[in-house]
Amino acid sequence: MLRKPLTYFSVGAQTSFLTIRYRTLLPHRSDTDTSYLQRGNTSMRAPLLVLLAKLYFVDAFHSPARQQWKPLPKLVHRESIRRRGRITKINPIADHAIRKKILQLTTTPADTNEKIDAYNKHSTLSNSTGSTIATKAEYPDTPTFQECLAFLIPALGIYICSPLMSLIDASFIGRASSLELAALGPASSISDSAPLPLLFLSIASTNLIAKSFAQNDQDSLARVSRTAVGMGSIGGVILAAVLYALANPISSLYCGSGDLLSPCAKYVAIRALALPAVVITTIAQAICIGTKDTKTPMISVALAGVLNLLGDFFLVKGLRQGIAGAAWATTMSQWMSAGLLVRVLTQRGFLKRGNKDDNTTGATMKQLLSFIPFLFVMTVKIGWHNSCSATAASLGGVRAAAHTAVLSVAMVCMVLGDVGSSLSQAFLPAFASTTENGGTMFDMEAAMPTMKQLLKCTLSISATVMSLASVIIGIFGGKITSDPLVVAEMRKTLPWIVATLSFHASAVTLEGLLLSRKNFRGLAVNYALLAVTVAVCQIATRQFNLGLAGVWGCYLWFCSSRVVTFSILGGLLRPREWLSKRWRSKKEGLGQVPAPPPL
Repeated sequence: MLRKPLTYFSVGAQTSFLTIRYRTLLPHRSDTDTSYLQRGNTSMRAPLLVLLAKLYFVDAFHSPARQQWKPLPKLVHRESIRRRGRITKINPIADHAIRKKILQLTTTPADTNEKIDAYNKHSTLSNSTGSTIATKAEYPDTPTFQECLAFLIPALGIYICSPLMSLIDASFIGRASSLELAALGPASSISDSAPLPLLFLSIASTNLIAKSFAQNDQDSLARVSRTAVGMGSIGGVILAAVLYALANPISSLYCGSGDLLSPCAKYVAIRALALPAVVITTIAQAICIGTKDTKTPMISVALAGVLNLLGDFFLVKGLRQGIAGAAWATTMSQWMSAGLLVRVLTQRGFLKRGNKDDNTTGATMKQLLSFIPFLFVMTVKIGWHNSCSATAASLGGVRAAAHTAVLSVAMVCMVLGDVGSSLSQAFLPAFASTTENGGTMFDMEAAMPTMKQLLKCTLSISATVMSLASVIIGIFGGKITSDPLVVAEMRKTLPWIVATLSFHASAVTLEGLLLSRKNFRGLAVNYALLAVTVAVCQIATRQFNLGLAGVWGCYLWFCSSRVVTFSILGGLLRPREWLSKRWRSKKEGLGQVPAPPPL
């Protein structure tokens, strides 16, 4: 009989205590001003939690209908910025929970559920800048290491298959004609780099789809998928027409006017017919990755590889069509892969037409086009690889041959590390929210457990590729080339390669974090500075004859510096806060800054 009055008395006493305590700390606040909750000693968190626990149990045990409410969200939110024992930022999730609990306690059981549903549907959490903040319940659960591996392993097949298809073409053409084999190198480079101007669509699709998928917004998911595929189809047709018309002039830039020009131009023209399929396939794979489905893209890529192999058997070896037969085999396999993925997306309802297309398609196109700055990032990366290759080629003789051999091994290992970017773009966009002025707010503290799991997977990849490169170059280097001088140069360069691979996977994973945050300005500035430093490294290598150590030292600098800068830009490292904390601690030790008042 006395349980309910005593419980309410306990709640009232603790409420009075908290009110007196906060007003003591901030006496300029009025009785009705609730903004004093924005500040206070962190030691007050425990009494506040006790208060909320009492409110919860009062409602659970003494409701007339004995209504069993779900527990409140976790109130100790890491978004609160803690400096010397003080909370300087209000916890929006705790505020949301308090408001919801008050609504439960001030209504009858008959209309509580209706009002709570309306509150959850129409209310938004906002910070001082007016941005919408997702509650803790809306964030996805932290993936386990096994879940990350289940996503990671099929994604490896997506990245590996393209180099394997090029290797298949080279093996068939090399048996038929050494001239066409020489032409295949520049022809493949032209054809593979042709879709890069539309690469931002796949990056944007993964980001936006991952966010819609985490929020279970089927309409938004279908709208983004349909718009991205449509834009990719139109852009692919335009690129195909341009490349087909300019196949001969572009090939002459790579091959000159010699014997390689004709087979190179023929291959480029045929591969240009598959550009729409390549763009659609890339976007469809990005959509699947955004829904955390890597098995479907892997199956489509495997199908394309098998069809390419069969086509090479039939056209190159059987009908002796040479480089043209290899181009047709690749083209047909890419169209089949695109058709399979479009069919899967259609069956899942990702390409269905919604009811609000007229009002929202334009906004979705703007969201997709907002990722265009990523083209600058790709340009710098391509320039980085090409400049290093050009510098290594200028070294001549043994060093150039050794660089070609180790680069083929390193590129395979780097492709494996690139999966980290897909990991970040699939799991992290759910922690981003859009502000009222169109900007992006990212809850780094809530995303920290997920980020740690992604980095664990990334470090596992780094350890694997480091071991793989060490074994291939260090032990089986003699299988790649029979020249002992080249093998010795390869093993001499091995420490630089291993050090580079130790940073590469982490760098692309953190780059995916910045893409999830849409921090294009930070990416652009960082890569602009890197482009300057890469140019300086190449000049220094040639002027001072640094050899392959200078070339791979540039690779190491490019990867390691990105890990540091991206960690700072992404919010993992906070040097300013650390320095401020050290400075304040030093001042307190000297007695210049008063410590927070004790309880």
